[in-house]
Amino acid sequence: MIRIDRLRKYCEIKNRYKEVIIINPIMTGGLIPKETWEKLIEENWLNVGYSVCFDCIKGQSSLVSKPPIRDFLSEVAEFLGGDIVHHTFGCRAAQFAVMRTISNYVKGEGAEDYANIVLVDSLCHYTTVIAAEMAGLRLAEVPHSGHPEYRIFADGFRQKIEEIKSKTGKLPGLIAVTHVEPYHGNMNPAEEIGKIAEEYGIPYMVNAAYTAGIIPLNMKDLHADFLTASAHKSMASLAPLGFLAASHEWAKRVFEESKVRTELSGRSFKNKIPNIFGCSIGGIPLISAMYSFVHVVKRVGRWEEELAKTRWFIREMEKMDGVHLIGEEPHNHHLLHFETPIFWEISKRHKRRGFFLAEEMIKRGIVGLQRGLSRHIKLSLYGLERDQAEKVRDAFFEIAERYIKKFNLDYPVP
Repeated sequence: MIRIDRLRKYCEIKNRYKEVIIINPIMTGGLIPKETWEKLIEENWLNVGYSVCFDCIKGQSSLVSKPPIRDFLSEVAEFLGGDIVHHTFGCRAAQFAVMRTISNYVKGEGAEDYANIVLVDSLCHYTTVIAAEMAGLRLAEVPHSGHPEYRIFADGFRQKIEEIKSKTGKLPGLIAVTHVEPYHGNMNPAEEIGKIAEEYGIPYMVNAAYTAGIIPLNMKDLHADFLTASAHKSMASLAPLGFLAASHEWAKRVFEESKVRTELSGRSFKNKIPNIFGCSIGGIPLISAMYSFVHVVKRVGRWEEELAKTRWFIREMEKMDGVHLIGEEPHNHHLLHFETPIFWEISKRHKRRGFFLAEEMIKRGIVGLQRGLSRHIKLSLYGLERDQAEKVRDAFFEIAERYIKKFNLDYPVP
């Protein structure tokens, strides 16, 4: 029998990162505004898991009017430029819903014209690949330009479409493009690719996990049939929460309600949507997104200020000898990937090896660099005040200066 005294350690867990500057690129766009978490506590949304379900009548959280979830989803649809939006268990669940819809389509009414293939950018997020695998779709990739920019070009999609058409006699069943890829922060030419998809009549999904809620965007402007978003990555919300926006044409397929009737009990579930696992998340992640929505809409209007800060930081970091940005220049997103030979050389001599850099930053109250990495680093300053951004810069400079002197390295002091 399990011993209660052994379990008490779980009641004593402390958050060691309560008062820090966060620079992890998958976290900065999801930082919860103070007024949101204060409202979550004030209104006691934390007292039960299914906190939005008290007044649910139809068994589908997207239809709840108290709290006004149905109205909120309509506002999110307008914000993203979609016709219909449903909330999902993260962006990966939104992608799965699209992939499953396409998988069914190419096996059914679209079988004559479309192959069981999804065409993706070769630096798409792993969840895109997993969603395709789960839905039984084969993957075809458009190559990138390689080091140092790793760009994807729209013409590469046209070439791959023609290649698939030549080999199979059919078009790919779906084009899926990562609006900003997660490795270098490159903004892919989603609008140009959307025009190509429209020209060929291929369903088109844009994964906006790193952009919806960060930059101004509209899926109609991107010529997209589907747009997937991550609320906890880019819309200042608690995890796990995502959104799936769809056009009217595809909404009736992707959000189709259950048709099953059980043989013995005769039960049916007509308000449940199989592609989003019946009914999506019904707790505080959704409430947090609603509380944060005004904040998110306002900050999108300040994107140019964020971009200017990001480009300033790139220039500052590249003052260190050998440090340079990997990815497109000029850079168009807050996710930054630097090659940092100066810290790589330090790590070869430091007793903590590659772990030293993240640990030195933590000592300075800055958290988010991946432990063990010093040759390349990824970070984001999104949402930081200028003095905080300067503190991050100064920390890198201080660490470099300290160890250049300590190990007598042949690098100029930054």
